[in-house]
Amino acid sequence: MKTYIPWLHKLALLSILIFTCILYMGLGKDYLFEWDEAIYGQLGVELNTNHDFLTPHWNQESWLEKPPAIAWVTALGQNLVEDLELGSRLFMPLFAALTLYAILQIGNHLGGSILAVTSIAMLGFFNLFLSRARVVNTDGMLLAAISWLIWLTLKGSSPWKVALVAALAILAKGPAGLLAILIATPLLFSQSKNYVLRTMYYVLIFTLPWHLYQFIVNGSEFYTPYLLEQVLRRATVPIEFHLESRWFYFVSLYKDLGVGVLLVAGMGLLFSLKNNFLFATWALLPLIIFTLAKTRLSWYILPSYPAVALLVGNALSFFVKDKKSQGLLSILVVGMLLQMLLHSYQFVAPVRPASPNPPHIQVALYLATIPTQEVAFLVSSSERVAEAILPVEQKISSSFRYGGAPSMVFYSGKKVHYYYNYDLFTSDIQNDKYTVAIIAKSDRDKLPPHWTLAYESGDYQVFTSGGLYANR
Repeated sequence: MKTYIPWLHKLALLSILIFTCILYMGLGKDYLFEWDEAIYGQLGVELNTNHDFLTPHWNQESWLEKPPAIAWVTALGQNLVEDLELGSRLFMPLFAALTLYAILQIGNHLGGSILAVTSIAMLGFFNLFLSRARVVNTDGMLLAAISWLIWLTLKGSSPWKVALVAALAILAKGPAGLLAILIATPLLFSQSKNYVLRTMYYVLIFTLPWHLYQFIVNGSEFYTPYLLEQVLRRATVPIEFHLESRWFYFVSLYKDLGVGVLLVAGMGLLFSLKNNFLFATWALLPLIIFTLAKTRLSWYILPSYPAVALLVGNALSFFVKDKKSQGLLSILVVGMLLQMLLHSYQFVAPVRPASPNPPHIQVALYLATIPTQEVAFLVSSSERVAEAILPVEQKISSSFRYGGAPSMVFYSGKKVHYYYNYDLFTSDIQNDKYTVAIIAKSDRDKLPPHWTLAYESGDYQVFTSGGLYANR
């Protein structure tokens, strides 16, 4: 029974607003975490410095693993607020809110208020969704793009609007962003042939120029990391020690969602097969694709989460038979919204003190106070061992680009030269290529005796040539 309940819809909108406000609580109090946050935050810093809106840069070198959308987003946030951590994360809760709004509209369109409001209450309760809503990442952008692409296609919006959202997915995730179009394909092809062709035309208009520019300007330096490594290699090889089992995502869903949610979603899946295949294909397609891929990370499965939430809503709405059942289920759904808000508040824990800066960030903050522009960093022995034992077929060009500590660049404001070869490191130091070096305590013998300890934190030590900056 598909029924629109105005008061419940308004309550859902209010809940999305409150949920978003909760996500912003203490958003910038913690340091940027390794790896993605530190990398993406630095992309924004360097865009604001070099004003190159087409080619992202990290550590003062071109960075072409993904398109520039994440650099645009972090750079804009950093321009709007002074706090770099907050600025880098500024738009992440907004993408989560946009996702919830689109899911609400999809649910209303396909099943009514009970389905719609149940779905946002569930999605806002899921821990993986909450965690990605507060950290710098491209997955939240992809999730918003998928949800809006489905919603705009369902209501038959102008092809250029549909294409713009699809372009956001591609410009955020690169070829992986095509997943948004793949999920929406059955809906797109339910439209007229002219509609589909115009939509594809606009998608190309919005995305092709950047790709052609990078191909012409950078050639293999573009398509090797962007396509051959980040897509094909990750799909066919378990890169960088990611040797998780074939059932990794099934286990992840079980641990994050629980058996109860999965059983109810399974019921919703069965019910959806009778009248609407969208929820089923949306949930299963990312699960199948990423299960078949060889490299597996827990957040890759995030695109299935809105569909799982919609399946739960579909199961609950199946029991709306009359006014009485509708009233009882409305009360239940209100309770679910309240539970979502309570859980999100507990997850955010706004009264929790800020996480203390780890030693390598303390070292980076010290480096930010000294006038040198470049720093040599002999990475830890464990990082050097990892580089030595990783099979060649599991490596990509960026595997050891970050020295195990990409946040060193973000917090120091310096160009950091990461060394894995300690003989080369020693040679460059002896040839006076640098005046400042970072090492682990156990690597003191890799520096000349006249180099002076200027700062240390944990196992990290900063040495300078001839006692420079030692009094800082």
